[in-house]
Order: sequence, then structure tokens, then C-alpha cells
Amino acid sequence: MGKIKWSFLKYIPICVIMAYLGAYVIGMGTNHLQNWYMKEYSLPRESGYEIFTDEDGNIHYSFYQTNYFVSDNVGHQIVYGIISYAQLILIPAWVFFCIWLACTMFYKREIEKSLKTLFFISEKIQQNCLDFEIQVPARNELGQLCQSFEDMRAALYQNNQEVWRMLEDRKRLNAAFSHDMRTPITVLKGYTDLLEKYVPDGQISEEKLLEVLGMMSGQIDRLENYTQKMSALQKLEDITPQPEEVEWNSLVEECQGIGTMLLEVSQQSRLQIVYQERTQKEKIIIDEDLILEVYENLLSNAIRYAKSKVQICIRTAEELLEIIVEDDGGGFSEEALRQAVNPFYREEKELKNHFGLGLYICKVLCEKNQGELLLENGGSGGRVTARFRIFQK
Repeated sequence: MGKIKWSFLKYIPICVIMAYLGAYVIGMGTNHLQNWYMKEYSLPRESGYEIFTDEDGNIHYSFYQTNYFVSDNVGHQIVYGIISYAQLILIPAWVFFCIWLACTMFYKREIEKSLKTLFFISEKIQQNCLDFEIQVPARNELGQLCQSFEDMRAALYQNNQEVWRMLEDRKRLNAAFSHDMRTPITVLKGYTDLLEKYVPDGQISEEKLLEVLGMMSGQIDRLENYTQKMSALQKLEDITPQPEEVEWNSLVEECQGIGTMLLEVSQQSRLQIVYQERTQKEKIIIDEDLILEVYENLLSNAIRYAKSKVQICIRTAEELLEIIVEDDGGGFSEEALRQAVNPFYREEKELKNHFGLGLYICKVLCEKNQGELLLENGGSGGRVTARFRIFQK
């Protein structure tokens, strides 16, 4: 039996007690009223003596008198009849009233608030208004239904916020893409006009021509790299983590191998990478490819800014995998701490071929794995912490 049914049982004793007391009062009241009316409007019609003999042969005399209702007054007879039959009408009416009162109290206290809440939520959702909260009015089945509607509203609100954020990010990406494409296109257009003007007449030397072609080739390479980055960025929205069981030692060895490769590519033999790893797990369930993508981006940034050393800590904390990359470079500026994870952010000292997408990509991949990316300044330089959720079987 549900909670609503149990709560309805609380009102049945109230209904029974009220019905019993009311019927008793109505019955007693009509009886007294009937006796009073008969006494008030009745006359003695027959009287006399009655003679009888007892067992011993003694003769007794007894006076008797019989009251009769005044039969010649029709009005009194009607009133007396109404009083006589009143309880036959009043008692059932009172019982039905008690039942109606109990049902009304049950509806007002157990159902009405929940129904109003459900109608309110439905109207708000139909109006695409999700920025509100409700308090569950009851702890019965209707209250549970209200809580389900509230959970649905919160999920819809969160999804809408996520969609809105994605649309805003897409607008920002498109605006930045248009802005950054304008410069190399303008340069290429200027070089093209220059060549069209001077080459046909032979007014440009071969050395100058080769120089201009080299500059144009550099701008074309930059456009190619930029479009590749943008293509990879657009595909981030479609990424879904594919967690698999991974050996902890295998993950650490893979990270160390990536570090060795990046050092060789950077040709910075003076640089040292120090690894620390702490865990009590032999195997973890993660999307290794996405995590290594984030790790490679963070390590590449650290190698570019480090002076002599990069420290890497790989560890598990509760249900999270943390990769902490710290360098001994100049660290982040105050503006960089706020803006570095935004797409296309780069400081004035950044290289021209650096598009400001690395940390943004890392942030998106961390969030895809139900984690986060944190930026801060460590003891001697910048420190970036990437957190990923460890999935369960």
C-alpha cells in the first residue's frame, strides 16, 4: 500500500468520530424537541377511574388520563411530522458531510500542493524557462513525482547551459578563426600584387623574387598548420571517451617514452625531465589515448618554457588520475592564469606559429573525461594539473 493510501487512513477516524457524535446529537435533539412539542401542544382528551381486584380480593380504584395531540390544527401536525422525520434526513446528511470534509482535508493536505507544483513545472518547461527551483511539498508518491520533475528540470537546465556554452565557444572560435586568417591572407595578397606589378616588366631581381616566394611559402605553411589545428579542434566536439583497463606501469612507461621523444625533437639536451609516480592500483580504467594526448600537449608547453628542468607527477587520488607538469620557467602571468585555457589566447612574447589552442584542447579533453584542467604558479615556474576520472567496471 502506498504512502498516499496510508495517509488517507489518518482521516477515516476523524470522519467516523464526527459522524457518530453528530448523529448522536441530532437523534437526542430531535427526540427532546419532539417530546417538548407534544407536551406544549397536546390536551387531555380521556380520563376516568379504573376498578380492579387483586389476588386477595381487595377492590382498587385508579385514575387515568390520556393526552392526545390537537388534531384539528394542521400546522401543528405538519411541524410535529417534520420533527419526527428530521433525524432520518439530518443524520445521513451529516454523515455525507463528514465524508466530504475528510476527503477535502486529505486533498488539501496531501494532493493539492503537489498538483499545483506539477502544473507550475509543466508551464515553466513549456515556456522554456528552466532557471528556477522547487521544494518538494510532500513525501508521498506525488512528492516523488515532483522530485523527478525537478531532477528533469535540473538536467535540462544543465544541458541547455552546456549547449549555450558550446555555441558561445563556437562563435568565439569562428570569430578568432576569421581574425587570424585575415593577416596571412592580406600578406599573400600584397605579395601577389607586388609580383603581378613588377615581374612582367622584369623590374624585380631574382634574389628579391626568391625572397618574396620564401615569405609567401612561410605564410602558406602557417595557413596549413592553422587549418589543421582548426580541423582537429572542430572534431573535439564529437569525441567520446572509450575507457579500457590499462596497466599502471605501462602507462608510466608510455609517458616516459613520450618525454624522451619530445626532448630529442626539441634538441634541448640541457633539459632534464624528472618523473614521480604514486599509486596503489595495478590497473585503472581510462581512455589512454586521450590522456596521452593531454600529457603530450602539456609536456610540449613545459619544454618550450623550461630553463633546465621539467617535473612530472603521475598519481591517483581517490577516483581521479592526476598528471602534474611543472617547469622552472617564468611561470604564468596574472592574465594568463585567467585566459590561457581560452582558445587562441597567446601573450605578445609567444611564437608566431603558436596558435593558442594547446591548453584549450587539453581543457576540453579533461572535461570529456569528467575531469578538469588547473593552472597555477609553482615554486619556480608554471604548474598545470590535468585530472581525469577513473571509470569503474
